[in-house]
Amino acid sequence: IVERYYQIEAIRSIAKVLENKGRECLVVMATGTGKTRTAAALVDVMSKANWSKRVLFLADRNALIYQAKKAFTNHLPSLSAIDLTKEKDNLTARVVFSTYQTMINQIDAVYDDEHRHFGVGHFDMIVFDEIHRSVYNKYKAIFDYFDGYKIGLTATPKHEGDRDTYQLFGLEPNNPTYSYELIMSVKDKFLVPHKLIPAPTKFHRIGIKYDDLSLEEK
Repeated sequence: IVERYYQIEAIRSIAKVLENKGRECLVVMATGTGKTRTAAALVDVMSKANWSKRVLFLADRNALIYQAKKAFTNHLPSLSAIDLTKEKDNLTARVVFSTYQTMINQIDAVYDDEHRHFGVGHFDMIVFDEIHRSVYNKYKAIFDYFDGYKIGLTATPKHEGDRDTYQLFGLEPNNPTYSYELIMSVKDKFLVPHKLIPAPTKFHRIGIKYDDLSLEEK
């Protein structure tokens, strides 16, 4: 599924942590270097090693869920998958895709003594996409609730106050499980450096004068 050296190194770094009885890993990879594809390869490895039967993939937007499910289906057609934002609960699915909002509603039912949608041990591995944006405040309940291996993916980890991505995974600041950042991806020619194109608007160029405004605008 993956062939680039850094994607293979990321999977090996995660495997090393799990082999040493670790439960949480944080992978920092620049946008465009294949985080979702690497996650699919990781699921393949874990499944073939009988370390993971059911996987939960979380993201904070429906568009990301759609893209991830499409990628997983292409790379792992043998694993049944559902999008929880569109489909009903399917406890037999091997890979479940969900937004944080949808999943928090599922596990909240447990606290209300209603039927248990997903028990704490239902998933052997939980992949948190764009982890720097989402698992704080109320959504941290998802992180604390599930007991499976927790794999965080991000291009821009945070290290500030109550939004410390490293601390969430029990790591030292700026020391993720594996890192492949923009500067390296540009050096390896997998990505190109960005260009800044100034685009000033008329408002920025000439401003406004109160006397020139209509009565309604004033």
